[in-house]
Amino acid sequence: MAKRKAKNVYFTPEPDWKKYAGITDQDAMLKAYQDVQYFVRTEIKDKNKISYTRTWIKNESGWDSTDIQTILKCPDYVFSPSSTTFYSWNKLGFIPDSTVSHIEKRRIDWLAHGKKVIQEKLAKKEEKPKRVKTIQQRMREQVENLLGDWEGKLDDFISGEQLLADFDPYKDMQVFEGGVVKPAHAKIIRDSVNANIVEAHEIIDWKCDQIKEGFAFMTPKFRKEYLKWFEKIQTACDTLIETGRATRKPRKKRSVSKEKMVAKLKFQVNESTLGIASISAEQIVYANEVWVYNTKSRKIGVYKALNPDPKNMKREGAGLTVKGTTIIAFDSKSSVQKTLRKPAEQMPVFKSSAKTKCQKYFDEIKAVETTLTGRLNDTTIILKAF
Repeated sequence: MAKRKAKNVYFTPEPDWKKYAGITDQDAMLKAYQDVQYFVRTEIKDKNKISYTRTWIKNESGWDSTDIQTILKCPDYVFSPSSTTFYSWNKLGFIPDSTVSHIEKRRIDWLAHGKKVIQEKLAKKEEKPKRVKTIQQRMREQVENLLGDWEGKLDDFISGEQLLADFDPYKDMQVFEGGVVKPAHAKIIRDSVNANIVEAHEIIDWKCDQIKEGFAFMTPKFRKEYLKWFEKIQTACDTLIETGRATRKPRKKRSVSKEKMVAKLKFQVNESTLGIASISAEQIVYANEVWVYNTKSRKIGVYKALNPDPKNMKREGAGLTVKGTTIIAFDSKSSVQKTLRKPAEQMPVFKSSAKTKCQKYFDEIKAVETTLTGRLNDTTIILKAF
């Protein structure tokens, strides 16, 4: 595909920078600066001009390194009045001697302001405890450079140096800083372009006078492509978010202690007429088999686990368990109860016998079997757990 013809996005014609190359005469240098000053002052963003100002101070000024560090502490607005000079320097490759003399005078003011900033920061540090950055703030900082790269590509797209088809934000997010961008970052990026998408729709509508004035250089076709630029970012973020959601491992369920499981369980502590007492309720949890006796209905029953542990290790995931006031995970077919005719005579067998003997004696009881519900109450004795 042929390269798109560059579009002039400036209201003031951009100077032909090449014609000033190689100038050595001081008068000609000064004249060049005067020729380009209006364009730089009115068309170039302060952020760009100040960026070159800091670059010149750091790499080209030749000042004392300590002074440079102090001056660079100054906020951007301090450099703003002189920033036109340094953008011109970046384009022309020189600064007239008369302007350099003026910069030397400004250096004194910058140095004083930088020292003041340092002192104020030290004072604030002593007054206030250091604020810990939130996770959201840290994630925003991690993607700031990526957003800055896209802003540069957007400038190239507007000027015709970047094609929409070549812009692949999903790939950019995958390779950025070795894959630092995660689904949580993608949500932050997606939110950051929402305002751009709203504005792009307003540009397509082409009804607002301010929009018409600010984006007069855009053709109807380019307005739609401008919207697609931000929609590409939005779609890439959605893809990363959905991919993360699909591949995310399910959260492991936190293990609940036995004490907490049986905290609401109701049971009768003892029955003096029969000489029996309940075992610890925690023994129900993960047991393969639990024997209970209702002192009011005279029914004795056995709960058998739906998923018993063959080795009876009483481990999580096997055996019986408790939820609220109910025993759960029991086999509804084999968990049954029978009525004792003479509890005082029959109970000693269940109180002192082993698992197999309890089952044998229970089978010999001539009474109708009924299924257990799992609910325990304050008339239930927990006899045994195996």
